[in-house]
Amino acid sequence: MRQEPDIEYSELKEFFSFYSDRYLNVGSLPPEKRPMANLRALEEKNMKTALNGLRQAINDCIEMSFHLDPKEVGKLDKQLRERSIVTLSELRRRYSKKYAAIVKRGRIRSDTEYYLIRNVLDDPTTKAEGEREVLENLVADYEST
Repeated sequence: MRQEPDIEYSELKEFFSFYSDRYLNVGSLPPEKRPMANLRALEEKNMKTALNGLRQAINDCIEMSFHLDPKEVGKLDKQLRERSIVTLSELRRRYSKKYAAIVKRGRIRSDTEYYLIRNVLDDPTTKAEGEREVLENLVADYEST
């Protein structure tokens, strides 16, 4: 189910601000060239363009985050939940092509995929009905091999 654009935008913007402050190396950029400044400039021009740009930035964050250790993802998710910000694991569940491919395939093929599914499963964010069972089965099948 698709969120209302205003709600989605607000949620993604909070995440992007938190994530970019901690994980993007922008210290050498002048303030007006940093990610949040670019986003604000897009907002002033056109909110639809800003939302599309923000979605792309979130996809980039998701892709960049696949190198993170599962414990680091859990720690980040905890920090985000404490601030009432959508978690990385939840965003992976919603937007990650890798996540969608694993669920569609119905099988985990590697430890990297295992930890992706495990982090999504361990995140207490509400999942679609039946999704928890699907993820638990994927994990159980992989652990039994």
